[in-house]
Amino acid sequence: MLIHSDDNILLRHITLGDADFILDLYNQPAFKRFIGDRGVNDLQSAKDFITKTQGHYQQHGFWLYLVEDKTSGESLGVNGLVQRPYLNAPDIGFAISEQYWGQGFAYESSLAVLEHAKTLHLPEVLAITSPDNSSSVNLLVKLGFSDQGIQLIPDTNEEVTLYRHTLT
Repeated sequence: MLIHSDDNILLRHITLGDADFILDLYNQPAFKRFIGDRGVNDLQSAKDFITKTQGHYQQHGFWLYLVEDKTSGESLGVNGLVQRPYLNAPDIGFAISEQYWGQGFAYESSLAVLEHAKTLHLPEVLAITSPDNSSSVNLLVKLGFSDQGIQLIPDTNEEVTLYRHTLT
């Protein structure tokens, strides 16, 4: 299902045909450093992750979407909304393949996700990031998110910075 299309990118539902790309993206060093190991360690676990993602589309009406280059059809990354059990609103989550960093794809796809959140009538979108992930912090500020301070993720020792963006 297509979520967004403009001159540069498409955002669409992730499908089983994207398993090779998801496996690669989720095992890139920066992904593991700043987002963590999501257990996508082989092709079958990538397919399982995608099946779970497709279930979230049904349950929540949103989740992570594949970001594609509109001209070439190349997969660039993922961006979307995730409903975490410990947050009272969906949070934006994005990861662009390292080979496409610095080309504006995270920013452009994030703007599209925020517009999509408005069509879903969400009053706000949150974001969490590692305090030392300066690229994500800078992007969130550029998008208009405000710093809500350090939070501890429940049942872990992981500290993240929480950001908030009001849509209404």
